[in-house]
Amino acid sequence: MKITILNGNPGRSALDTSLSAIEAALQAAGHCLTRFDLRDQKLRYCTGCWGCWVKTPGQCSHGDAACREMDRAVINADFVLWAAPLIMGFPASLLKMALDKHLPLIHPYMVVDQGEAHHRKRYAHYPRVGLLLEKEAGTDARDLQIVSDICCRTALNFKTRLEFSLTSETAVEELVERILDKAARPLRLPGPLPATAGATIPPPTRLILFNGSPRGRSGNTPIFLEQIARGFGAPTEMRHLIRLKETEAMVQAFGEAECALLGFPLYTDAMPGSVKHFIEALAPLAGRKNNPALGFLVQSGFPEGLHARYVERYLEKLAERLGCAYLGTIVKGNGEGVRQMPPAATRGLFEELQRLGSGLRREGRLDPQILARLAIPERFPASMGPFFQVFLRLLASHSYFDDMLKKNGAYAQRFARPFEE
Repeated sequence: MKITILNGNPGRSALDTSLSAIEAALQAAGHCLTRFDLRDQKLRYCTGCWGCWVKTPGQCSHGDAACREMDRAVINADFVLWAAPLIMGFPASLLKMALDKHLPLIHPYMVVDQGEAHHRKRYAHYPRVGLLLEKEAGTDARDLQIVSDICCRTALNFKTRLEFSLTSETAVEELVERILDKAARPLRLPGPLPATAGATIPPPTRLILFNGSPRGRSGNTPIFLEQIARGFGAPTEMRHLIRLKETEAMVQAFGEAECALLGFPLYTDAMPGSVKHFIEALAPLAGRKNNPALGFLVQSGFPEGLHARYVERYLEKLAERLGCAYLGTIVKGNGEGVRQMPPAATRGLFEELQRLGSGLRREGRLDPQILARLAIPERFPASMGPFFQVFLRLLASHSYFDDMLKKNGAYAQRFARPFEE
C-alpha cells in the first residue's frame, strides 16, 4: 500500500512518537510511506484565489512547490492519515492549512451527493482517510465528536469517507491494523443538525468585526459584515484576519471589545486555516472574565445552509471555551456571488443583515427568525434531487467558472489531472 501521513503538529510531542512508531511498523511490513511534517514545509495559507480551478486547473497557481508535492502524494495514496493535536478544540492550523490546499484535487463544478450539493470529482481514485488526534487539557467527548463530524464532512467533499477518528492514546498496533484494513466500514455520516440558540445580552454600545475572508477586503464576508455594521449604527471597526502580522494587535482588540462578530467563508467544512491561526492566538484569553459577547457568520458557496451547521457546533463550543456569551451563528448559503451581484439582487439580503445589526444594538440578540430565513434553503427536498442533478449537467450551471477559465485561456485544461500516476 501507498500511505501518506500529514502531521499537523506545530511542535514535538507524544503524537510524533506515535507517528514514528506507525511509520516504522508500516515500512517493516513492506508498505510505501510518505510523511509530511507540515511544520517543516513551506506551505502558505490558501487565499481563495481559485487559480487552482480557473488558471492552472488541478494545481496551485502560485508556484507553491510544497503544496504540489503534498497533493501529488495525497491523491496517489491508498490511505491518508490526518494527524494533529487539538488546539482550542480543533486540529492545529497547520493541518487545516494543508486540507485547504487540497482544493485543486476536486473540481469547481457541482454534483448531487447524499442529496446535497458537493463538488465534482477530478480524479477517478481518492484515498481512504483516517484521523489521529492528540487531546489537549480539557478535551471532552463533545470536542472529539464535533471534530469527527466535521472531518466526516470534509472527507465526503474530498470524495472519500473517514474510516476512523482516534486519539494518540490508541495502541500503535490498532492504528496500523486500521490503516491496513481495506474492508473497514467508514464512520457513519453525521445527520442533519438544527441551528444553535444564541443568548440575549444587555444591548451593546460597540461592535468589533473580525473578517476571516482569506481574500481580505475583496472577499464576500466583509460585505456581509459591513451590512450588519450599518444596521448596528453605533461605532464599529473591522479587522482583517489575513493580515497575520497584526494577529497580536487583533487579539488585544478582541480582549478589549464589548461585543464581537467573527465571520468567514466555509473552507473544507470549517474555518479557513488563517482563521484557525487567529483562534489559536486567543488561547491566553480562554476563560478570562469580561471577554466580549461573541457571535459568528459563516457564508458558503454551497446553496444549502446545512453545510455550515457542523462547524457551527464548534463555534458554539469555542465561545464556551473562551468564556464568552454565545450570540449565535449567522448561516448563509450561495454567498460566493454576492460581490458580483447588482444592487437589485442583494437588496433583500442586505436589509435582513441590517435588521440583524439593529436588533443586536436594540435588543442585545441576533433575531432567530431572521437567522432562519437567511439559512433558507436549509436543505433541498428529496423530490428536487433528480431536477437538481439534471440542472447540474447543463452547461449553464458551469458558466460561472467556465467564463473565468476561458478568460484565462485554461478552458481546454479544465478536467486536467496533473498529479495522476
